[in-house]
Amino acid sequence: MSFKIIDNFLSQEDFTTIKNTIINCRFPLYYSQFVADDVDNKHFYFIHQFYDKNFPLSDFVHILKPIIDKIDCKSLMRAKVNCFPRTENLITYGEHCDYEFPHKGVILYLNDCNGGTYVGKEFIQSKENRALMFDSSQFHSSTNCTDQKCRFNININYF
Repeated sequence: MSFKIIDNFLSQEDFTTIKNTIINCRFPLYYSQFVADDVDNKHFYFIHQFYDKNFPLSDFVHILKPIIDKIDCKSLMRAKVNCFPRTENLITYGEHCDYEFPHKGVILYLNDCNGGTYVGKEFIQSKENRALMFDSSQFHSSTNCTDQKCRFNININYF
């Protein structure tokens, strides 16, 4: 499975603006009762949907502009923040694909931690301002973390 990792993806100024907006007590995050294809519903996380199904859902969608400009997005499908709370043991959530048809995906990691994303058997660790670019119709999975309060990322699906 092919993917591309780009460290220092955004300018420091753009990245800091995005990170400080999201990792902030005034940024709204919403409880999601399951992660990926968690059929037993024993895991949860928090999300903020910027955009879904050709429709903006957030007053914060404007902060995505530096990312959108950098990925050469022709059509945005979905954009959201994921916030995975820390647990005592690292949890790898269910393997899933975001949509069943080929499309592009980018995950921008907002903080350093020992969690990350599995693309196939490859583990990409969360490192702030690191972008993971891949076809997110391919199976992948996320983890939480054990060394920070939460693991934060932005997940964008696009053409």
